[in-house]
Amino acid sequence: MRTNLKLYEREAELSERSQQNHLLEKLLALRSARDDFAASLTVVSVHINQVLYQEGDDIQYVYFPLDAVVSVLGITDDGTTVETAMVGCEGLLGISAILNGGHHKRWGWVTIDGKAARVDAKLLEKLFLEDEAALRLLLGYYRSLMTQVTQRCICNTRHTILERLSCWLLMIHDRAGSDDLRITQEMMASRVSARRAGITVAAGALQEMGAIECRRGKLQILNREALETVVCECYSALRLSGA
Repeated sequence: MRTNLKLYEREAELSERSQQNHLLEKLLALRSARDDFAASLTVVSVHINQVLYQEGDDIQYVYFPLDAVVSVLGITDDGTTVETAMVGCEGLLGISAILNGGHHKRWGWVTIDGKAARVDAKLLEKLFLEDEAALRLLLGYYRSLMTQVTQRCICNTRHTILERLSCWLLMIHDRAGSDDLRITQEMMASRVSARRAGITVAAGALQEMGAIECRRGKLQILNREALETVVCECYSALRLSGA
């Protein structure tokens, strides 16, 4: 009886939580996903600076962030980091498992802690190969992810630190669902590929205009509309639908 209760509680939590991730919710609506795939999903906690994948890792599990945000980072030999993509409630981390031989090409680094739904990568691959609707959903997400990677490349090379930081903060805000974020200036610098001094100046400008407030490793979004007045045009391509 106790086992059945725990199973019911787990399924209830998963059903409620899965609605927080747009891609997962659509996949679970498919009849083919209601057996092995759904039964194997578990909700796990992920923490700031936790590394979910290192470059070259075999992908055993894929993650659907619920209220967490994960950065996909490229790291050069001298330790410089560049965020090539950001994954949150819109998608999944580890799509290379079904498209690229099962190896992660970049680092998967948690930026905003929270919950994620985790499942064996082989079950996602099975769903991808056997269900045409799942294939279309996952390829559609992959296309949007590649759009983000391309746009971020343009943004990092053509726009000012202030514009890039504003874009990044709006993207985080779209995915985290909270105005209060545990983000340091060092973290912001590593994600937007800028020096710490440049981030300090840009963040100071955003504080002066009342858009954000930074203090002791925390950042609060005070005025989203103010951020949108200084962001570059890249955000219109990167904004989540409904955000």
